[in-house]
Amino acid sequence: MAPPATHEFFVAPDGDDAQPGSREFPFATLQRARDALRALRAAGGPAGPVTVRFRGGTYYLGATAVFGPEDSGSADAPVAYVAASEGVPVLSGGTRVPGPWRPYRDGILACTVPVPPEGLPEWTQLFVDGRRMTRARHPDGDPAAPEPAAFARAAGADAWPHSELRHAPADFSPRVWARPEEAVVHAFTRHRWGNVQWRLRGLDRERHTLLLGEGGGQMGRTYQRAAGGGIGEGCRFYVENVFEELDRPGEWYLDRQAGVLYLLPPPGVDPNRALVEAAVLDGVIALRGSRDRPVHHLRFGGFRIAHTATTFLRPYEEPSLGDWTIYRSGAVLMEGAEDCAVQDCLFDAVGGNGVFVSGYGRRLRIAGNTFALAGDSAICLVGRSHLRTDRTRACPFCGAEHWWDWDAPSPDHPAECVVESNCIHHIGVYGKQTAGVFLSLSARNTVAHNLIHHVPRAGICINDGLFGGHTIEWNDVHDTVQETGDHGPLNAWGRERFWCHAQSHGASSHPAGDALADARETTVIRRNRFRDDRGWGIDLDDGASNYRVAENVCIGVSVKLREGVRRTVENNIFVNPANPPGIHVGYEHNGDRFERNIVVTGARFNRPEADVDFAGQGTGGACYQVIHPPLQGPIAESLDHNLFWSDAGAFAASVHPRGGGSERLSLAEWRARGHDRHSVFADPLFLDPARGDYSLRPDSPALRLGFRPFDLEGVGLLPGTRTWGERWDIGG
Repeated sequence: MAPPATHEFFVAPDGDDAQPGSREFPFATLQRARDALRALRAAGGPAGPVTVRFRGGTYYLGATAVFGPEDSGSADAPVAYVAASEGVPVLSGGTRVPGPWRPYRDGILACTVPVPPEGLPEWTQLFVDGRRMTRARHPDGDPAAPEPAAFARAAGADAWPHSELRHAPADFSPRVWARPEEAVVHAFTRHRWGNVQWRLRGLDRERHTLLLGEGGGQMGRTYQRAAGGGIGEGCRFYVENVFEELDRPGEWYLDRQAGVLYLLPPPGVDPNRALVEAAVLDGVIALRGSRDRPVHHLRFGGFRIAHTATTFLRPYEEPSLGDWTIYRSGAVLMEGAEDCAVQDCLFDAVGGNGVFVSGYGRRLRIAGNTFALAGDSAICLVGRSHLRTDRTRACPFCGAEHWWDWDAPSPDHPAECVVESNCIHHIGVYGKQTAGVFLSLSARNTVAHNLIHHVPRAGICINDGLFGGHTIEWNDVHDTVQETGDHGPLNAWGRERFWCHAQSHGASSHPAGDALADARETTVIRRNRFRDDRGWGIDLDDGASNYRVAENVCIGVSVKLREGVRRTVENNIFVNPANPPGIHVGYEHNGDRFERNIVVTGARFNRPEADVDFAGQGTGGACYQVIHPPLQGPIAESLDHNLFWSDAGAFAASVHPRGGGSERLSLAEWRARGHDRHSVFADPLFLDPARGDYSLRPDSPALRLGFRPFDLEGVGLLPGTRTWGERWDIGG
C-alpha cells in the first residue's frame, strides 16, 4: 500500500489569508496556515504528512504564533513549517517603522510613531537594515562588544537586595535627565560573575546615587547570599534609555508619550531609504502542551527568526541553586512537547533566549541552527523547579542550617532531547550570566557537535545535577568568559539536597552524603575540544557529582573538581592551562579518580588573575592545585598513571590546606602521600602541537602508562550544517 500523499500549504508575504493557501494563491500569515490545517482536520483530513512552505520575505506576526496539542502531527504524518526554495522567510516579532524621518538637531532625525489607544509599548530593540542599534546610553558604547571604556564605575551600594547604587561624580554624566524613571541600569556584580538590571526610580544628584526600582532578580540567592555578593565599589555599569544621552551614531530613543522615535543614524545611512524595524514581541513561536496532552511531531525549519524584545526586566526565577536565574521563555518556546524540532534556522539578534524548552519535553531536537548576537542564552532546557526557599534544612553531618530545601523532583522536565550541530556565537549581549547551552532539572539530553564561541560566561552550563545522564560530546567551544570571571567552556553545579554550603566555605570537612540520590545517572563529557586562555575548560563546581570526563582536549584550560563525588577524569589532554587541574574543597571519601591524563603546564601560562577562585595565588607551573583538601581520607580515590610535563622543569603540586598556609610538593613528596605512584614527569611527544595536533608519537611515554590515543577529526559542526553566510561568521 502506498503511503498517504503529502498535503501542502503555501504562505507568502504578498499572499492573502482569504485565499486557499495553494501554490498559486498562498496565505499571508503563519497563523492562517495553522488555522487552515485545524479546519482541514476537523473536516476529516488529511491522512498523510503536511508541509507548510514559506516563501522568502518578512512576516510581521503581530502576536506570538501559539501551537497546541490540536496542531500536532504523528510519527507517520508529521507537520512541518519550513522555508520554500525561494528566498529566506523571516519570522519577525517586530514592526516596521515607515517614517518619514525629519531633521531634529545635531544630526538626530525624528519620525512620528502612531500611538494606539492602549498606549505605545516599550521598544527595547531597534534595527536598521538588520543591524541592532543602541538605546541612548551613558557612557557611550556598543553593548554587543562592551569594552571597559563603555562603563562607569560604582562607588558603592547598599546591602542586597539593592535599592541604591552610588557613583563617582567625575565618572557620571553631567546632563540633566528629564525622565530618569524610564532609564535602565546594567551593572556587573562583584567578581564579574554576571550582571543585574534595574529600572531606575530616580536620581539623587546631591548624594551621587542611582535609585533602583524594579529588577535585580537576574542572579540567584546562592550568589547574592555569598560573602561579597551583589554589587559594590568598583563594579562596572551603564545606563540606557536616556534621551539626553543620544549623542553617538547608532543610538536611538523612543518618546512613548509623544509617539516620536529619535535616531542618530550611523554614517552613510539614510533612514528614509533604509529598513527600520522595532522589536515588539518576546517570542515568535510557542508550543504549549502538557505532560498529559503534549504538542507532538511538529518541525520548524529554514527561518530567520528576528526582532524579539529584550526580557531582562521580565520576571526571573531560580530553577535550582546555580548562581543565576532565568526568564522562562525564548524566541521559540517549547513546553509540554514531544518529538518536535527546530532546525536550520537563524536566530538573529533576538532580545532574550533563543530556544527555551520549559517543563515537560521528550525527544525534542534543536539542530543545525545559528544563534548570533542573542540578548541572553541560545538554548535552554529547564524543568519545573522543586527548590523551596521558604523552608530551611539542616546538614545531617555538621548541623549547619541551610536556607533552602527540596520537594520531590517534578516529572515535568526535559529528557532525551538532542542539541546538535548548532553554531552559537556572540550571545549574551544583555545578560552576562548566560550560556550557549543551558541545562537545568533535566535528564539524559545530548549536546553534540556544536560550535560555541565568544560568549560572556560559560559555553555549556549544567545548572544542577538533578537526574543527570547527559552526554556532552564532539563540541568545539572557545573564547568563553569574555566579559565575566570564573567558568569557561563547560560549567556544572551540583547544589542539591546533600550539598553543604558550610562545608564548602568552612574550616571543617565531612562526607557528601547520598549525593547520587539526586545525580542519579552519570553525565559523560567526552571528545570535546575546549580552547580558552582563562578560567576552566571543565568546571565541575560546588557539588557537581557523578561525571565521567574522557578523551577531551583542553587547550589553555583544564579541569576543576570541587566538593562533589564520583567524578572520573581519564584519558584527557590538558595543555598550557591558565590554571592547572584543580581539586578544591573536597568531600571526605569522595570517590574521585584522575587517571591516565596528559597534563602540560607552564609558569608563563598560569595566570592567577584569570580566575577569582584562588585569591591571587600563583601556581608557577604546578601540575595540580589542591585547595582545602578533606581532613579525613585521601584527596581522591585515585590519582595515578598520569603524565606531567612543565617548563618549570619538575613536577609540583600546589597545596593549600584548610585553615591557611600553602605547600609546594615535589613528585617524591606527592607520592609519599599516596598519589601518582605510577605517574611520570616526561615530554608527551605530541606530533605537531604548534599546529594544534596533539596526536602522540609512537614513542610517547604516555602510551606506556595506558593512555589510549584518540582523535577529534569529527569535532564541531557536522558536515553540511548551514552557518548563514559571512555576516554571521563573526570572530569565527
